[in-house]
Amino acid sequence: MAHLLVENPSSSSSNNQQITSASSCHWALKSCTLTDPKVIALVCFEQSNYAVHLHPEDKRGYRSIVRLINNDQIFSTINRDYTSVERIGLALTMTLVTEAYNHIVPIAQNAVTGNNARLLDPKTVTIQLGITQEPIFLHGHVFGCGDPERKYIDDVQLDGPILGTLFNMNTSSPHESDHDKKVSWKSEEINKVVRRLETEIENIHHAYKIHGLTIITRNTFFNIYIVRHGETDWNTQTRLQGHTDIALSEKGRLQACQLQEKFAGIHFSKVFSSDLIRARSTAELILGSNKSTIIETPLLRERCLGTWEGRFAGELKSHLEQTIDVDNFTQEEYLSFKWDDTAESYSDAYQRLQTFIRSIAFSTPISDDPILLCSHGDTFVCYDISKSKCTYPNERIYWSYKQVKCLHYIKYKTNRINYSNLLLIQFSNSQHLKITISFDDNFWSFIFSVHRLTTLEAILDENYSHYQLITLWKLSPYLYSLRSF
Repeated sequence: MAHLLVENPSSSSSNNQQITSASSCHWALKSCTLTDPKVIALVCFEQSNYAVHLHPEDKRGYRSIVRLINNDQIFSTINRDYTSVERIGLALTMTLVTEAYNHIVPIAQNAVTGNNARLLDPKTVTIQLGITQEPIFLHGHVFGCGDPERKYIDDVQLDGPILGTLFNMNTSSPHESDHDKKVSWKSEEINKVVRRLETEIENIHHAYKIHGLTIITRNTFFNIYIVRHGETDWNTQTRLQGHTDIALSEKGRLQACQLQEKFAGIHFSKVFSSDLIRARSTAELILGSNKSTIIETPLLRERCLGTWEGRFAGELKSHLEQTIDVDNFTQEEYLSFKWDDTAESYSDAYQRLQTFIRSIAFSTPISDDPILLCSHGDTFVCYDISKSKCTYPNERIYWSYKQVKCLHYIKYKTNRINYSNLLLIQFSNSQHLKITISFDDNFWSFIFSVHRLTTLEAILDENYSHYQLITLWKLSPYLYSLRSF
């Protein structure tokens, strides 16, 4: 019996780097959102996401691709083995898309093994995985078979393959004498084919819900307000709270009541809160008498700090400085670091948040009214580190997040489907970021943590002048609205 040797480039760091750089322009490594004119639908199965889009380089048979995606970490989906759940999700999505094609063309065909990522070298009897020209990525092809000169979708010609051929994309086209030459899309054709396939998928998608698929073909936008809980006595004492259930202080309750005044006239379609009392109480005070609408979830909890909860933040800071060399951490190492098994890493907390965001991003129906989330400080730290190019937040930014000088909130308009693949907040998509904060000595340490803010309301102290606010204006490149009172 002959034995096949498997050569996996990822086992070599140098080869792996070569693959990453060489294949970075491959269409399989491009993010997929519904703002892309070639994207037909995005599908969720369990914790996996799939994109359905027209083949960017070949239109024969109205050819489309179904593939596993992770827009947040695009390289995490290539050159690896795939789980049975990921493969089942692909198979279900392929079935959905193939059925949609059946409503358009005489015969719809599909092939899951539609790439040349695994090559056998007959001389060395070695299988190559994830070559530079074609990375391994979990995907399949769907296309229609029929008369290549027929226009099954508006005035867009099928261009092959001919009826009866089995996944032969080299079949002759009436426009191409060279069988190996692909037929490119025209820009006006893409929109027509995408719209027709969207319609067919929308007509049948309910039948696939019972199999666990959530299917989105059109963007839906909605506003989300994210509120950090009010101040607690432990915040004032700089004690680490984590999952320890600490109630709001009197000042924290006052902060929440002040925020209720700001939200007067806003009707929230849904209100979610961490199940910790400081967040729940903040949400209750914001809503006033309408307490029954609050949905508690542990997914919005603060990051668990384990055995260090209740101790002073300065103690932990000193301990870490003496025991680890954070300066030499990569971003991945910093995000996955935890001082013992009782604590959560930032990555652990992010996965919780990601699960929650997926649940509301795919929930239906979506109301025109905004959603309110009441959460914790490390929520902000989590997305800020993960989205920044820095390895970890500088000390000034981190500890300004941990001090509650004023209850603050973020409002942004988000795309429901894009957020299934992104972190909790992405400032490039922010429509509005507003923070109200006392303009005192603590102000300047806090402001570095919100360098992307666009709108600021400052409460002037008698010792501070409008001139200093103008100085702030010059230091904040995205600030377009400044008001003092």
